[in-house]
Amino acid sequence: MMRRLSIAPLLAALLLTLLVLAAVLAPWVAPHDPLRQDLANFMLPPFQSLSHPLGTDFLGRDIFSRVIWGARPPLLVGTFSVLLALLIGVPLGLLSGWRDGLGDTLIGRLADVQMSIPGLVLALLVLAMLGKNLALVTLIIALESWPLHYRVVRSYVQTARNNAYIEAARLAGVGPVGIMVRHYLPGVMPLLAVTATANLATAVLAQSALSYLGMGIVPPTPDLGLMVAEGQTQLAGAWWIAVMPGLALIALLMSVQVIGNALAVAGRRDGGVA
Repeated sequence: MMRRLSIAPLLAALLLTLLVLAAVLAPWVAPHDPLRQDLANFMLPPFQSLSHPLGTDFLGRDIFSRVIWGARPPLLVGTFSVLLALLIGVPLGLLSGWRDGLGDTLIGRLADVQMSIPGLVLALLVLAMLGKNLALVTLIIALESWPLHYRVVRSYVQTARNNAYIEAARLAGVGPVGIMVRHYLPGVMPLLAVTATANLATAVLAQSALSYLGMGIVPPTPDLGLMVAEGQTQLAGAWWIAVMPGLALIALLMSVQVIGNALAVAGRRDGGVA
């Protein structure tokens, strides 16, 4: 049973690796220019042509190439928004958990306010006022996500700060920064791996949702969420235009989620053993 359960994370990691490599190497992997129109082969069904294995859209553009290129925006936004959220949430969690007081209270209330605002609504409002911008989307998602990492780090530090090895480090003359870097950060890394994967899945979904609503990537640049939106009007006669990018997005989200669940289970198991 344990061997069977361990297969799913491995398959998810393999699938995620293939999706990331395909997106990164899109200029060399994609068989066609994702923007090139071929009206002589428009609305070509999938699996009927070696040149267009996933078919073509209403302008004759190759779906397979557009799916490969379309995975770039959600992966780019997801990765950088998670990194930015970690850069905000982890230091604040360390500072807040190190010592109770006014600073801890203010940061905690700020995190509560941030979490009470629906991320998608905030993103739509900001993008409607300031315009569509990939960097702005990344910043909004990061600002919405940092409380997740902050709460995990703060809770860990508050639990660990009374341990004997922390007191021994203090008596040895190690300062607060040294204790945070040498003891707290290594200990909280497994927890951050779990929150980062969950954050990545949420960020990818948020970016795709914004593109689907027309507030993300500007056409004709390929994007998975935008491709689903463009193809939904053709579902009756050309279902593959929306379904193929939708399946790619589902595969991306599920692989990240499975890896995150495996990390969470592993963390609970190690914590139980300890």
